[in-house]
Amino acid sequence: MRWLLLPLLLLALLAPRTECPVRPIIQELMTSAANTPALLIPPLRAGHPLAPLGTDRAGRDAVCLLQRGLARSLLVSLSVLAVGVLPGLALGLWLAWRPRIMLPGEVMVLLALVLLLGRDAFRLVLALGVALLTARLVAVRAGAVLREPFVEGALALGAAPRHLLTRHLWPHLRPALPAVLATVLSSVFVWLMELGALGFHDQPVLSVAFTDGNDRSQDVLALPLNADLGQLISFFRWTWLDTPEQLVWPVLLLIGLSLALKDVARRAAPRA
Repeated sequence: MRWLLLPLLLLALLAPRTECPVRPIIQELMTSAANTPALLIPPLRAGHPLAPLGTDRAGRDAVCLLQRGLARSLLVSLSVLAVGVLPGLALGLWLAWRPRIMLPGEVMVLLALVLLLGRDAFRLVLALGVALLTARLVAVRAGAVLREPFVEGALALGAAPRHLLTRHLWPHLRPALPAVLATVLSSVFVWLMELGALGFHDQPVLSVAFTDGNDRSQDVLALPLNADLGQLISFFRWTWLDTPEQLVWPVLLLIGLSLALKDVARRAAPRA
C-alpha cells in the first residue's frame, strides 16, 4: 500500500492555492443539438461531464475540495507531529523506567479535551495525542531493551542512567524511529477522520442564507473554508442524502493515507 503515498503527495502539491469557486448556477456545455446551453442547479452527482466526482450544494468541484483538503490534512498532521514527537519521546523513555504507570487511551483523551477546550485548541489536542502515542510506542521498545541481559549487567556494574541512554537505549531505539513516526502519522489521519465525523475541526465556516420560489423561509448553508479532509466529512455528512458519494471521497483518502503509512511502518520496523 505504500505506493499510494507518491500519487497522494502529488495530488496535494497540485492543489489550488485559492478557495474553490462557488457556482450557484452551472452552465452546461454547448452541444450541436441545442442552441442555448442548459443551466444546472448544484449539487451535481458523480460522473457528470462538468464534475467527474460531483459538486457540493454550492457548486464547488469535489476534485478541488479534495485536493485542498488533502493538502491541509498533510500540513496539519505534519505540524502536530513536529510539536508532539519530542515530548512523546522523552515521556516514553521516562515511562520505560516505570512500567507500572499506564497511559490513558489517546482517542478518549482527544475527545475529552476537544470537548472541554473547544475548537481553538484543536491542534494542541492533536499534538497531545501524538505525544501520548509516541510515548506508548517508545516505552514498549525501550522497556524491551531494558530487560536485555546486557543492560542488566550494566546496571549491576553501576552504570549511570546517561551511560545506559547513550550506549544502550538510543542505539536500539534509533532504528525503530522511522516506524514509530509512520505509525503515529497514520494515527493522526485516523483521528482527523474520527473527530471530523463528530463535527470537530479548527477552521471557520461561511454561512450562506438563500431562498427559492417554493419556500419563503431561508435555508442556511454552512460552507467550510480551507477545510481539511476531516472537516469535509463533517460537512458532507449533512448532505449525504443529496450526494452520498461526497462523504465517501474524503474517507477513502484518509483511509488510503493511513494504510499506506502503516505499510511503511511495517517495512521500516527493525527485524528481530
